[in-house]
Formats: sequence, C-alpha cells, structure tokens
Amino acid sequence: MCMDSTGNEALASNAFAVLWKSGIDPSVLGKSDALVLSGGVIGGSLALALRLLAAKTGALIIISAFTLAQIIVIFNVSLTRTATKTAEAIRATTQRAQEAFRSGRDGQREFAGSQSDPANHEEGEDIFDSSYAVDVSPFDELPYERHPGFIDLNGTDAPMTASSYRCGSTPFDMDLNKPPAPDPQVALTPREPVSRKVNTDFIKEAAEPIPTGIDPAISDMPGFLKPAGDSTWLDISVKSGETPAKVVQHIPIKRIDVNGSEYIARESGPVPADRTVVRQQSVRAAADPNRSKESERTASPRNAVKQSYRTAPPALLKADRQDEAARSSKNTLAAQGKKLVDTLASFGVDAKVVNVTHGPAITRFELAPGPGIKVSRIVNLTDDLALAMASVGVRIEAPIPGKSAIGIEIPNAETVPVSLRSLIDSPSFRKLESPLAVALGRDIPGNPIFCDLSTMPHLLIAGATGSGKSVCINAILISILCKATPDEVKLIMIDPKVVELSMYNGIPHLLAPVVTDPKKAANTLNWAVGEMTRRYALFAEASVRDFRGYNEVLKINREPSLPLILIVIDELADLMQVASKEVEESIARLTAMARAAGIHLLIATQRPSVDVITGVIKANIPSRIAFAVSSQVDSRTILDMGGAEKLLGRGDMLYYPQSMAKPQRGQGAFVSDSEVEAVIEYLKAQNMGTYDPETAEAIVSASPGHSGESAHSKGEDDELLPQAVDIILTAGSASVSILQRRMNIGYPRAARLIDVMQEKGYIGPFEGSKPRKLLITQTQWLEIQARKGD
Repeated sequence: MCMDSTGNEALASNAFAVLWKSGIDPSVLGKSDALVLSGGVIGGSLALALRLLAAKTGALIIISAFTLAQIIVIFNVSLTRTATKTAEAIRATTQRAQEAFRSGRDGQREFAGSQSDPANHEEGEDIFDSSYAVDVSPFDELPYERHPGFIDLNGTDAPMTASSYRCGSTPFDMDLNKPPAPDPQVALTPREPVSRKVNTDFIKEAAEPIPTGIDPAISDMPGFLKPAGDSTWLDISVKSGETPAKVVQHIPIKRIDVNGSEYIARESGPVPADRTVVRQQSVRAAADPNRSKESERTASPRNAVKQSYRTAPPALLKADRQDEAARSSKNTLAAQGKKLVDTLASFGVDAKVVNVTHGPAITRFELAPGPGIKVSRIVNLTDDLALAMASVGVRIEAPIPGKSAIGIEIPNAETVPVSLRSLIDSPSFRKLESPLAVALGRDIPGNPIFCDLSTMPHLLIAGATGSGKSVCINAILISILCKATPDEVKLIMIDPKVVELSMYNGIPHLLAPVVTDPKKAANTLNWAVGEMTRRYALFAEASVRDFRGYNEVLKINREPSLPLILIVIDELADLMQVASKEVEESIARLTAMARAAGIHLLIATQRPSVDVITGVIKANIPSRIAFAVSSQVDSRTILDMGGAEKLLGRGDMLYYPQSMAKPQRGQGAFVSDSEVEAVIEYLKAQNMGTYDPETAEAIVSASPGHSGESAHSKGEDDELLPQAVDIILTAGSASVSILQRRMNIGYPRAARLIDVMQEKGYIGPFEGSKPRKLLITQTQWLEIQARKGD
C-alpha cells in the first residue's frame, strides 16, 4: 500500500496516508471511508500510549476528564459558583417551606382561638361550624338498659329520653353573653368572696427582731416610705475563687449606737470560705409561734451578731491594665538588637544577641561576647551605647547571674505600670503564710517580686524625691493590711513629713497614733527597745529562744499570742537632725537584737548620705531597696556599689535582699492614694481601731533605760527633777528648750521632766507658742523639798 505506481519504491507520503487512515488499528484499512474515523499519526500515537499506560478503561476516563476540562475552559464554567448557587437555592427553598409551615400553624392557632372565644362572635352567628359539628346523643352509646338517670328536684319523675334531648330545631340556642334568669323556686345562697392571691406565708423567713433604736412604726412602713438613712451594706466586687468571674459581696458595716453597743447587719448570702466570720445567734427562738412581736422589738442589740476581724479584699484596688500598645513589637526589638550589635562592632567588639527580655519598664538584651573579648571593654562603652541607642540610663550588668552573657538594659519608650492588685491577688502570694509577706513589684521578665520582712529581718529604702519611695511604702503597708490581722501584726508609724502616713490613723493595726513630731520619735524607738527587752525576759522565763517558740507555748496554754511589731520610719534624715545620738543607738540595738523578739524595722530616707545612713545602721540592715538617686556616691551608700544612678525613676528600683549576691532590677508596684484611702476606709468601717491609752502614752513618752515605761508609772522621779525645778523658778517660765540649754540634755529627757512637773502640779499645761505658767513659788518649792527630807 505504500508502493508507488510502478511498484518499485515505497513512498513516505503513502506511508503517512496509510497511518492517517489506520491509526493503531490496521483492520480499518479494508473498511469504507464513510464508516471510519481517521486517527492520524498523532491520534494513533496518543491512543497507543494511553492503551499501554492506562489500559482501555483508564484511557476512557482520562479522555473524558480532558474533554470536560476543555468544556470548562472554553465555556467559562465555574464549579464553585455553580455549587454556591445550588446551595443558596436549597437554603431559600428550605426557608420558604419553614415559613409556610409556621404561617399554617399560626393560622390553625388563630382559628382554634376564634372558636374557643364566644365573646368574639356577633349575636346570631353560629359558634361552631356545621361541617364539623357532630350530633352525638349521650343515650346512643350506652351499653346498658335505658332508664331514668337523673333526679327531678321539683318532685316529678319524668324520665329524660332521646326525644326530649333533641327538643327544638336549633341544637345550640343559648346565648353565652346573657346569663339565664335564676329559678325563683330555688333558694340562692350568697357566696363568700374568694381571694385570688396565693398564700406564700409558708416560704417566708421568720421575722427578725426590730432593734430598739428603730421605731416600730417606721419598720412596718413599705420600703419607698421609709426615711432615708445611712446604708448598712458595702458592695464590694470580689473575685470568687480561681475563676475570673466577679461577684458582688455585700459586707455589713458596723454601726455604733450612742450607748456604745454595736449594730451589724446580717448577711443575706453565704459567707465565702476565705472570709471567716464568727457569729453568735441570739437567744430567741425564731420558730416559736407564741413569741410576741413586742418581745422581739425589745431584744437587746448585743445578742444580735458578733463579728471577727475582716481583712481588706483585693477588689478595693484597681485591676491591672493590659496596654498592648505600649509594648514593643518583635520587629522593633529585632531592629534594636541589630543596632546594638552594629554599634559594638564599630568599636571592634564582636558580640551577638542570644536573648531579649521585654519587661514593664526596660528591655534587656543578653549578649554573648566573641572569643578574646574582655567584659571590661563592653562595660566601658556604656555612654557610647546610650548615644547610639538614643536612650537615657543604659545600664550594663556584666555578667548576668547564672548565665554566661552580658545584659544591656535599655529603657522602653513607655513604662507599663504594675498594679498591686495583680500581685496580692495571685495564687503565689496567697500561698505565703507569713503575716509580713509583702509584694514589691515585678522583675524584668515580669515575674512577681515578693519578700518576707520577718526573714529579712529589716529593710532600708532610699531614693530621691519622686523616685517612688513613698509609693513602695504604701504598697508594703497595703499588702500587710490585706493579709494580716491586728492580732498578728501591730504597726508603729513615724512620719516626720506629717502628710505621708497620717492617713493610716484609725486602723486597728496601730499601737498608737502616727508619730509626726521628730522629737517624740526618739521616745518611740526607746519604747521599742524596752519592749524588746521585756520580750526577751518572757522568753527566758518560758525557756524558748525566739518569738515563734514563745507563741507555740502560748498556743499550748490557750493564751493570746504576741503580735509581730513593724516600725515604719518614713524619713530618717529628719530624726537624725533632731536627736541623732538617741536615734542611732536605738536603731542599732533594734536592728541587732529585735529580730528574735518579733520586732522589725522599715526605714526610708530620701537623702542617702553617710551622716544619715551611718555605718552602724547600714551594717545591721542587710536588705535594701534603692530607687533612683542623683550620684554614684549615694548609690554606693545604699548598695555598696553603683547602679542606682542609672535608674529611670517612677518605680524603677534595685532590690538587694540579704539572700542575693547582686541587686535585682524591677518595676515597683503602683498603688494610688485613692486605693489606699479605700482600703483604710474599709478597715475603719468594719473594724474600729482603738488604742490602749497606757501603751500609747508609754510609746511617746519613753526615755532611755526605762524599758518603755514612764518614770512616774514606777513611782520614781528623775534625779534631775530638783535641778530642773530650780531652773524654771529662776527663769520665771517653763519650756523644754530652757532645760536643754541649761542642763545640757537631749529633748526626750527634757520633755519628760516637763511632763513630770505638769503631773505634779508645778507648772501649767501647754498653751501653744506661749511658755508654760508656773503654779508654785520659790517658797512653796522649798517647803516641798523640806517635807521630802523629813
């Protein structure tokens, strides 16, 4: 078939024609052209390849898929759009069917309602449709013999039959809107009115007794007619357990009557487990039905409720504000790290960033120096790094404790405040059992910083004005007030600045009012020394070593335990200016010996110089907190090393406890004045603070060597009293300054001599700026001395 016309040569053109007609099936060559579809060389090659690779069935599937793809491409058919339209059509059809079903059901309800309400039909209209009315006789379905089943009240025994039942042409001819006329032969009995109110007396609580201070007439009034008065409930939003949900806790407020009795509102809900309240029920029996209301009204308020101390809930403080806008992004931190490495490389220092810690106030870049790079080379580049990073207060910690890296601390563009509530409301703080456990703030990674003042055992806080020193003291005090009871911790506050701690007056933790006179503060420290000596004598009698051992003995004997005493001094510099010798001696004795006696000191100053923080004081106070100071000299006075001069202020601190080898940088907890006032007002409202007059007088009038008790309480007079009386009689007036100048004594002893002379009636009371009046003459004084000699 491929040969030419001569039959001598095979032509390629003929071979292509044969292949075009046969494809892969040579049998089609003998068939008619009309019945054969030519495959061609390409078609035959494709068909042969498909048969070899996928067999006949697979080839058909591949060809069908290819054909479908060509149709989709040519006609621009979208399967997704088609499926979406199909789903929308199905959804619309379903909604229409549901709406039709609901409308049909509503129509059935309206139809049933219109049939059941005869008042909605007009007069003369049939209530029931005749097509649905079925005439059923009560006599048709009776299986027993038909006989009279009713009794005729009129005396006739006419039986009721089916014919009498169907009397009348209309089955239902009564008018429901017009009641039938009563039968005159039947006597009508009037009915008693029936109340439609449901009796709920069985679910009411027993009536509470009306306090004697409330008028019974007012108590019986409705709530909207009662006169307005002070609320007896305080709504506090608290956190319940470990869940973040907030609940409102109704807390009763203690009210004091004119006769000194207490009224405490009874709580309506259950008492939380962490706020234990000791209650004593009154003598009356609420279930006694024979008890008169008059006896309940005259019940004594003392038998109502007694309540124990309630600590201030953390809900009084503000919640932590999560400000994500103030936190730097990862790209910003990466750019700063690269810039830091490039700056070091420009000075020939090879280093790489191995870790970045982004804290509330600063960001610490941890660098690993290259081989052969000394740490001192990086430390000496502090100012150059601050210039390159365009920041103030770059601090280098070389090396970081526990890591083989150097920390470069760079301030953030914006400081995120650390709220006190987020610290004291955390589970880790609740686990601390010590009454003197306090929350200080958070470190650079954001971990909380807690400390226990009973193990420190004393704390020194120093910093310039506005650095956050007073806020730190408030955070420490609020932490104690929210955790400890007055039976566990007692406070003595000395505030020479007058305005910082005076707001704490009236809380139940205070042993005496806040001491604001720097001259009387020395007496307070003398009392603390005497109290320490007295406690050591008690320990010796009980054969114990320290405060905890003595409290264990008291607990076994079921006696009240000794409380811890925390002495807070807000400004030490003012005390050192007035009576430096007495103050330094008292602080030295307390810091050296008072820990075992359960007495601890919290001392703060804004002038950390060597004449304020002397070597004796610093040697006995190993735990310190440094805020921002002006010079490296002040930093060395506080921490014995530099670094505090690089702090930023506003709570940026270096915490250096006794247990750490190097200071720890952190952001102090912030508590505002309004939060402090809220906690104090809560404590005052729930627990009235009362001072022991004798203890308060002994605290402010103690003198050295008298163990916290006044000389007059022992029946002894100061040996300098006769000389002091002679001086004031000669001068013609009495004042503390005269005795200090003439007798060369300190203020505490001179003030005590003036107080003794006033108690004995030698001089008059204090009259402000005027000198005290003399109440005796020289002759009377000589007679007094003569009587003592006899």
